[in-house]
Amino acid sequence: MRLISKYLLIAFSLFIIDTNAQVFADVTSSAGIDAVETMSGTFGSGASIADFDNDGDLDFFVGTEFGLNNRIYENIGNGQFQEVATSLGVTSTFRNRTALWVDFNGDTLLDLIIVGDCRDIDASCVNRADIKLYKQLTSGNFEIVENSGLDFGTKYNVANVTKDFLVGGISAADINNDNWLDILVTFWDRNQIGAEMTMFLNNAGQGFTDISSTSFPNQNSVSRFQPIFNDFDNDGFIDFYISIDFTENELWRNLGNNQFEEIANDVGADNAFNEMGLTIGDYDNDGDFDLYATNISRIDPGDGNMRHNILLKNNFSQTNNLGFEEVSESLGVDSSAWDWGTTFFDANNDGWLDIASTNGYDIEGWLPDQSKLWLNVEGLLFSDISEASNFDDLQYAATLLAFDMDRDGDLDLLQSMKVRSTLNADLPVRLYENDISESTNPNNYLVVKPRMNGTNHYAIGAVVKIIYDNGKTGMRLITAGTSFYGQEPAEAFFGLSDNNTIDEIRVEWPDNTVTVVTDVIANQVITITNDNVLDVNNTELIQLKTYPNPASDVVTVEGNSIIKLIEVYNLLGQKVLFQNTDSIKIKFNISSLSKGSYFLKVKDINSNLQTFKILKK
Repeated sequence: MRLISKYLLIAFSLFIIDTNAQVFADVTSSAGIDAVETMSGTFGSGASIADFDNDGDLDFFVGTEFGLNNRIYENIGNGQFQEVATSLGVTSTFRNRTALWVDFNGDTLLDLIIVGDCRDIDASCVNRADIKLYKQLTSGNFEIVENSGLDFGTKYNVANVTKDFLVGGISAADINNDNWLDILVTFWDRNQIGAEMTMFLNNAGQGFTDISSTSFPNQNSVSRFQPIFNDFDNDGFIDFYISIDFTENELWRNLGNNQFEEIANDVGADNAFNEMGLTIGDYDNDGDFDLYATNISRIDPGDGNMRHNILLKNNFSQTNNLGFEEVSESLGVDSSAWDWGTTFFDANNDGWLDIASTNGYDIEGWLPDQSKLWLNVEGLLFSDISEASNFDDLQYAATLLAFDMDRDGDLDLLQSMKVRSTLNADLPVRLYENDISESTNPNNYLVVKPRMNGTNHYAIGAVVKIIYDNGKTGMRLITAGTSFYGQEPAEAFFGLSDNNTIDEIRVEWPDNTVTVVTDVIANQVITITNDNVLDVNNTELIQLKTYPNPASDVVTVEGNSIIKLIEVYNLLGQKVLFQNTDSIKIKFNISSLSKGSYFLKVKDINSNLQTFKILKK
């Protein structure tokens, strides 16, 4: 019975793909990506996606080999890109594996941290790892920040690490709830020597301090790859999980004092294969975040056991205790080949997160090795649609990231490329355009950009949740660091199937506050701020009355003390009207507003506030 059901589900999933006629097309050259020597060797370099110029389109950074300028591809609209790194002042020619776009100093401008290494270079490269911080100026240009505290010193010099040492990954999050983003850098060494990770604490935007000895007093030297931050145990402090090569994966629980303890074994998350790429998402829509990590699918020559990709199902929502169950085999996403980057993303906008991975290792016995795309069938299993969707390339790549590069309402894919004979033609990335938006039944979507007042403007660590269609749910985590040497944009993309409205959007901010927005129309990109205007104050700080309500043209606001300011916010938290006053009674004109619900925020002469919900008819 179980086998029959599985085949029926696979047939159903293939029917969905055929109906939507979904195909990914390689549009790299036509998108304006120019040729440059790509990263050589086994590991390559990654890509980092963000709207660094704040024009609404998503741009990306790519690392390059020694002696070549790193690349910043600015999105000039409709998925077209131009390379601008040198013209903007990012002039590094070091071999940079990975990077992060972060606002390190809280000025709302995205800065750039890049990290590289000297793997396979002789001892003339004394310090085997390098990190640089470029600050974005108000002009849009960048300048390098000297003496920022982002410095490894002699920690990773030739006396402490081997020739096989390299950067493993980088992520950012606010580890101590002070609203400043801290930085974690991991390292890999085949010989497991000197590859301890480094945690940099952000000193209120004035620089960083290496607090690794405090944060991880008992860490081992193991080959760590990509870390991902998330508050796994829901205690208000952000934790992180790491893919580790050769030995057990790690989950580091935040103890709340800049110190972490490793608990992966206690919660069933200590798989010990060859985990490399890592992605996080709620694949079964049950309200907690699951983890998927790529591997080398093979019979291990040492112990004869099967090694494969892992899918760790989080059972927190069912048990209220942190614990994972490895379900990759039963759901059909365990075996591919030699995988690297990976991403959870909704490929067909049906409301369920699918999985893609990029494959390839350029040695005998592992070629050809195609990339994979598995369609999620309502959280019950995944069906391999790689060939049907045309995401089955034989390239040799590192990271894999999902983003809507042309803002047409579906998620496209980016692979960062490694050198491999003539297949790559010296293209630093491959861009695959998703054509679901052009199909007969494209499905609807919503993009939420959570933005905070204060220093963590891009809300790294926020969780965005939606409710639609009489109880269907979805949730996304806003991250800085994912996949394999990768970063996806600080926004939440939701597929909605054929639903035209979202009943509720709930943004759980990194500072543990919440904003709720209701009745949102589909097929748009919206920004939600944490002004907290949606939390109606039920205490009588000011003795006020407003009338009439509903109102068509004028609302009268009357109090027992002088009113100084009236503001009106829409349901997205955006201020749409305001009036400075100096009176106890004000007739406030709302005729310019569209019909619907709004929040009226009133401040009196003593700076007391009160918020009312009003209806414009």
